[in-house]
Amino acid sequence: MRKHIIFIAAVSVAGALVSSVQLFQHYFPNTEFGMALCGNGIVNPCRVLCQSGFDSIFGFPIAGMGLLAYLFIIVVSSVTLLAGEDRYSHCFAVLAPVSALSIIVDIVLGSILIYLRIPCRLCVIAYVINILIFGSVFLWYLDFREINRGVRDIYAGLVSFLKNTSNRPLAVSFALIMIFMFFSVVSLSAYMNIRGEKSEESLARMKKFDAYYRSLPVESVSLPPSSMIIGGKDADITIVIFTDFICPACRRFYEIEKELMSRFWMKIRIEYYHFPLDIVCNPHAPRTVYSNSCVAAQAFTAAARRGIFKDLLQYHYEHYHENSERLRAGDVLVSVKHYFKDRFFPGDYDSFLKEVLSEQSKVDVYNDVSAGGRLGVRAVPTLYINGRRLEGIPDADLLSYVLARELGVK
Repeated sequence: MRKHIIFIAAVSVAGALVSSVQLFQHYFPNTEFGMALCGNGIVNPCRVLCQSGFDSIFGFPIAGMGLLAYLFIIVVSSVTLLAGEDRYSHCFAVLAPVSALSIIVDIVLGSILIYLRIPCRLCVIAYVINILIFGSVFLWYLDFREINRGVRDIYAGLVSFLKNTSNRPLAVSFALIMIFMFFSVVSLSAYMNIRGEKSEESLARMKKFDAYYRSLPVESVSLPPSSMIIGGKDADITIVIFTDFICPACRRFYEIEKELMSRFWMKIRIEYYHFPLDIVCNPHAPRTVYSNSCVAAQAFTAAARRGIFKDLLQYHYEHYHENSERLRAGDVLVSVKHYFKDRFFPGDYDSFLKEVLSEQSKVDVYNDVSAGGRLGVRAVPTLYINGRRLEGIPDADLLSYVLARELGVK
């Protein structure tokens, strides 16, 4: 039975580490550390879960509760190993309901993730850890059955142990340890919460930007349907973005887009329109800033027709820096080449390239450029939110504040 206790303690240490990371994610989901662990795609699952309201109970993060549970299991297991074989049944009596409750909670949380349609890799790791603990507890129970000790006998022994006045100092010491750990985790959570809150200065800045945004005239934006879309079909707000996929500023704005999509999951969608700063296909551009960006635009149009726009967009921008020199040198299809490598059959890239260079792709880009010209677009990125035009790259907090006001959410 000792092997079960050692295994449960070791797995619980891993669980405590995962819960610590999740607690950090709860308050700081958009740090590079958080992105790498939780997901660096267009949507950050940690941010979506945080914004959903399902990640806490009465204001306390579920990740913090998980951390407390794992620490509890570690302490119980460690004390039992030190106390000896006579206390193994008591350890089982304490850990069995905790492991069963963790499975029930995981089923509920898993259902929420399915409802939100977000893949949370850290959550899945925690679920696996809890299943391993529960499985070990169950095997431990079978060992008790082999020596004719049932659940009733085990809990009767625990009650007898607690009633014995000579054992009270040990019970009190254990309770004090747990109280100390509880207040430690609560204090850590409170500290992270304070660090993650917006300052008064930051809030004033957001309000000032919102006032500027509302002072902008509402334009009549009539555009052809875009095939380059991310976000929900039934979103409350559609953000229109005129972009050049080779433009470094557009690459920086992509990081803001990821933040917005995570904060307002299923509430907003983004529609992209081409406005390459290349006079080969854009007579409204003042000059050619990014050579061959027309071809890059055609590539993303072709990707949209194939239903891989979102995947190519993410791949392109996530590898933008390592390909930047080749992009500036004119190899605008560098991302496409690497994206197709090892993903499709050998002939797929050749057929895709023909589609990129087809007249249909050129016409699609021309239609977007013409629409941008009619609206007076001159720079990228240019975005429209409910008819109000914003140029450049306002930071995520400013745009989030504006969108929250537009959506009527806090």
